[in-house]
Amino acid sequence: MRIFLYIYFVVIILQGCKVEPGKTIASDNFEFVELADGVYSCIHKFGGKATCNVGVVDNGKETLIFDSFLSPAVAQELSDAIAEIGLSPVKYVVNSHFHNDHIRGNQVFPYDVKIISTTATSKLIEEEEPLQIAFEKENAPARYTYYDSLYLSFAGDRQSREYKQILMWRPYYETLSNSHVEVKTRVPDMFVDSMLNIEGPDRKILLISKGQGHTDSDLILYLPDDKILFSGDLVFNECHPYVAHGNISKWKTWLDFMNTLEVTTVMPGHGQLGTAELFDQMKSYLQDLEISAENLIKNEASLESIDTIPVPEKYETWWFDRFYAYNLNFAYESALAAETE
Repeated sequence: MRIFLYIYFVVIILQGCKVEPGKTIASDNFEFVELADGVYSCIHKFGGKATCNVGVVDNGKETLIFDSFLSPAVAQELSDAIAEIGLSPVKYVVNSHFHNDHIRGNQVFPYDVKIISTTATSKLIEEEEPLQIAFEKENAPARYTYYDSLYLSFAGDRQSREYKQILMWRPYYETLSNSHVEVKTRVPDMFVDSMLNIEGPDRKILLISKGQGHTDSDLILYLPDDKILFSGDLVFNECHPYVAHGNISKWKTWLDFMNTLEVTTVMPGHGQLGTAELFDQMKSYLQDLEISAENLIKNEASLESIDTIPVPEKYETWWFDRFYAYNLNFAYESALAAETE
């Protein structure tokens, strides 16, 4: 009887220690969401240092991480969480494009883990990251001090948009302030310039590139068996995208392509999870930019006047509203350039 009770209590204890599939990992930086058995999203939290959304896919043999956060420390947190859940070993980390918030966690993974991007993205990371880190060293501390002072002195409604803006930018600039010390840029060493199928017993993972869009070169992940798509920054959900490193026309072509795929769940680069309707939402935003730019040209508006144009009511609740003026400026200059061709 004593032996039976001992075994019974050992089993109970072990069950209590085990991380069950689908259990949410507690994090101040991201929400860990199960999309399917072996497929997860890490959705950035206000006040956290994830900055972008990251995907995790276990194909039954090996695990792939899609994008790697702005902060190496948050990437390490994710790596530890994956081990805790008991997924297959991480073999690949994908960089959807070259922007710092999607690549700086690369460095925490062992060198037997392949870092995948397009060829062009790898070159952009190698060229742009030293310049970006130097810029951050000079400029980010002042921005962090500004947002930190707002955070410390805030006495209003902590559910307000004003406070959430502070929670958004304070940790971002804090992370950038330390990038010159903490970041050891790891450049991708495996390339996809069309399509790659990483197939395992449980599912196939398709990495697809069609060139320019949000940046000079973008990469998406598609799980046809699960009807899940990780878009990188080709899709933002109720957040203004940063347009000026890309091509609006080719970006819309990307969105049209993604709309041809059978998709029920989309993980955008920024914002909450959504459905395939996000493709149309993003395309409408880009089209509205183009229409506004064309109207400015017809009315012979000056470039300087663009900065004073308010965010349209349709998009005034979207986050990253500071990008709107940059985006309209870029659309305006692109339209002018097209007229002279």
